[in-house]
Amino acid sequence: MYGIIIQAIIGGTIAGILCGVLGILMTRLKLNTIVFSSAHSALAGVALSLIIPLDQIILSTGFVLFTALILGPLSDALLLPLDQISMVLLSIYTALALIFVYLAPGGVTSSEVLAKVFWGSVFAVNIQYVILLFGLLAVLLLYLSFSWTKLKAILYDRRLAEAEGINTKPYVYSLILLTGITIVFVLKIVGGLLVYAILFNPATAASKLAHNIEKRIVLSAFFGVISVLLGILLSLCFNLPVGACIALASAIVMLIARILPR
Repeated sequence: MYGIIIQAIIGGTIAGILCGVLGILMTRLKLNTIVFSSAHSALAGVALSLIIPLDQIILSTGFVLFTALILGPLSDALLLPLDQISMVLLSIYTALALIFVYLAPGGVTSSEVLAKVFWGSVFAVNIQYVILLFGLLAVLLLYLSFSWTKLKAILYDRRLAEAEGINTKPYVYSLILLTGITIVFVLKIVGGLLVYAILFNPATAASKLAHNIEKRIVLSAFFGVISVLLGILLSLCFNLPVGACIALASAIVMLIARILPR
């Protein structure tokens, strides 16, 4: 039991850092709706794993990769903003997730299984999961270290960066992809319906307390870790769904940060 709790704490810490950092970046780029569509694509992959005998991470990653690849071409082909395309895909993925759950065998759709899909489970965290999360964090840090100069210009003003000759699309789409893959793994802890809380509540809290983008990233990562660990603690103490507890904890952290002076 203690081993499971330790693994959950380590995995939750890494997940909090990932979501805190990416939440700030996606919020700054005003790509929140794209995160919603990525999260629902991952949820559709998890729901599909209830029907076909494939690992949910493989299926969810496939849906996320597909979403990241078609967003830009669809936006260009249909002459619609990315936000509108994202909302259309969100509705499609939500419908597919519900259909997959409906078509799943009766024994599979037990309350315990559905709870893991929609609200997450602290017991889903194992050593392999922790290693994968750590690898994903390493990829994100390497990406930021090598691309930070141009990425910072894009975060400041995307149009101004394009006017200076920076091709912003590779940076934006790579961040969308990294965020989608992060959502795939965080779903195990938070669940498909509450993953937005751990992505955007810490970012909202950090935005209140700092103007500098570097400080916002550090603060958001810190608030993400605090939210996840406090949520896990509440879940274990009161025997409540861990995803719901993490969402509530992140909301409390955000409210406290908004009250504090800058």
